[in-house]
Amino acid sequence: MKQQLLKHWRGLKEQEQQLVMVAGVIFVIFILVMGIFRPLNNAIAEAEKNQVKQQELLAWVDNSIVKLKAGSARAVTSDQNLSQIVNASRARYDITISKMQPSDNSLRLTIDSVQFNKLIEWLDELVNTKGVLIENLDLSRDDKPGYVRVSRLVLEK
Repeated sequence: MKQQLLKHWRGLKEQEQQLVMVAGVIFVIFILVMGIFRPLNNAIAEAEKNQVKQQELLAWVDNSIVKLKAGSARAVTSDQNLSQIVNASRARYDITISKMQPSDNSLRLTIDSVQFNKLIEWLDELVNTKGVLIENLDLSRDDKPGYVRVSRLVLEK
């Protein structure tokens, strides 16, 4: 096969050989551009879009936390204890509490998986209508998109 190709190559005129070499170089460049550079550029553009989305989400989360903290200063106090307040409101937001540890004037909660937006709405209600203060909130991303896990939420009255 190799010998047949060499024999055919030698049988071509010099002009034809140059034309085939130029076409080969153009073909290699085409393969490089379409097979390597273009997919890399597309992946970079996609990564940049994802980064912008993540930054927007972070800004929104920061803004929500600031609103929650600001709301705690003007909250109305309730005469129910923290456990009653939490239990009365959590069902409306589909929040399942896996662990609840009451102490003197605080309540420590652990929530396995909750939709982030519903968590924020619930906390907003607790702070702005029930007079609850958020002392500490530790959360992490869950496997499901839009969901978080709350490893520690300390509420105070």
